[in-house]
Amino acid sequence: MKIRNFTYSFALLAVFALAETAAAQSATVPRVTMNATNESVLRLDISSAAGGVVGTGGVTDFVVALGNVNGQGVGTPLPGVTKSFTPGVGALGYAIYTTPIILTPVFSGYAGNATIALTIGGGTNDAIAVEGDSNATATLAAARSVVTGSLSDVANERHVGFKISKMETTGAKTAMLLYTITMP
Repeated sequence: MKIRNFTYSFALLAVFALAETAAAQSATVPRVTMNATNESVLRLDISSAAGGVVGTGGVTDFVVALGNVNGQGVGTPLPGVTKSFTPGVGALGYAIYTTPIILTPVFSGYAGNATIALTIGGGTNDAIAVEGDSNATATLAAARSVVTGSLSDVANERHVGFKISKMETTGAKTAMLLYTITMP
């Protein structure tokens, strides 16, 4: 019996010796090292607003057709166009026609929020273009910040259109509003 215990002891020692040898080997761990440079991206999307005139073109050349307008505010505007009339003598009487649009800043790689500024230029009737938070607050377009502190991918509604005085000559009217986006 003693030999049998010795055999079992020897076998047990052999198992531990093999296990120790296996543990002493170092395993190679494959790895992947990656490098990249994160770039900042900044753009301003312009689109039609719900309930407004459906614009045409793309984000870089968006066109809004307001239809027929007049300085008396007479007639029914196109669907999506809001009008308001201010009575007055001569040029003091006018109608404002606007439609909502959406300005959406899209950015990444920036810390902070976007500012959207307005300038005018390029249209033959820029002097009668209006822009504002609503039809009631739309004023003659001039260089100014119109949206401050906007997060990325947040739709900001603006109202654009024309102030047509009673003295305005008939014919097609074209104005161009230029929106720019800046980051702090």
